[in-house]
Amino acid sequence: MTYSIIARCPETGNFGAAIASCFPAVGAHSPAIRANVGIIATQGWVNPALGLRGMHYLKEGQTANETLNTLLHSDPGRELRQLAIVDRFGNSAVYTGIENDEEKGHIIGKQYAILGNLLAHKDILEGMEEAFLKTEGKLEDKLIASLKVGDSLGGDRRGKQSAILKVEAVEGYPYVDFRVDDEDEPVLKLESIYKKNKHVLIDRYDEWIESIEVGVRLK
Repeated sequence: MTYSIIARCPETGNFGAAIASCFPAVGAHSPAIRANVGIIATQGWVNPALGLRGMHYLKEGQTANETLNTLLHSDPGRELRQLAIVDRFGNSAVYTGIENDEEKGHIIGKQYAILGNLLAHKDILEGMEEAFLKTEGKLEDKLIASLKVGDSLGGDRRGKQSAILKVEAVEGYPYVDFRVDDEDEPVLKLESIYKKNKHVLIDRYDEWIESIEVGVRLK
């Protein structure tokens, strides 16, 4: 019931995700991100606990594939699940359980993964990959471009409701974290919010990080 892309920026090491679904508040459940550790997306029959547990394994030194296998081994609902991981080395691993609803599938790329279920058609994933690879700019620009193409190609076949764009650079301090929880055109609304506000957050990010210990004045 969801389509998503997770990735690591090879230049900055930042992790990010763009996700959309015909389900309210998808961003409340996925992804799990930890700077300098990794990113995990869970969907289908979503289980946020897998993201939390997976971060522990990644921090302890397991690769994306090792973490995926560890999580799946202890997950009785794995065949209902889609689970994707990118680790701090740029390794990508994805599992699509056979009991996910059609159309379903995933693409594993260099430092990124794209996955979806209940898709209008499988070409959506290839379109998202092409947009991600061809878009110039920062990781967040590439992610939103990919999600927008997925939306334009049909996205979730049941309809539209929520979307998220999230990128983490420093643990515990937001870099990009925009959500649309209930909207007729959530991806377009998300893109609009991002374009309108990115200069306020992203362009001032380094300045803000330097001010963490004394607090940041919001204006």
